[in-house]
Amino acid sequence: VQDPKHAKKTSRNAIMSGARLLTLGSSTARFEQLLKLSNLSNSVMYHHDVIKLDRQDDGVAYRVFYSENLRNCHGTHNIEEDMRGLFVYLFIMGELIDSYLNREITPLERIRMSMTSFFFLRFWRKYV
Repeated sequence: VQDPKHAKKTSRNAIMSGARLLTLGSSTARFEQLLKLSNLSNSVMYHHDVIKLDRQDDGVAYRVFYSENLRNCHGTHNIEEDMRGLFVYLFIMGELIDSYLNREITPLERIRMSMTSFFFLRFWRKYV
């Protein structure tokens, strides 16, 4: 990956691709889940962020990884069953990229975020 912006776009585009299915345990991260999130009244994403999207738009990639999307996946008290995989994917990839971009976190926190993501991705790769 060339830079954090490129990593966010690549991570977002992996969900949008119909060629792959991102399997996370017994759940998945899919296009239809992002479409559902974009249709919510309190969504931070716009409908055109999902339908007829520009795959090179940095703003769209950043909006996908906003914490509000995690809250919307979470629902009221527990993660909605069909959103579990998307929640995990957005959290892990968002953490990894945020560990690089966020200027306000301590070096120790940056290392913790990076290592959490590293080990998750490593275990995920072995699982798949």
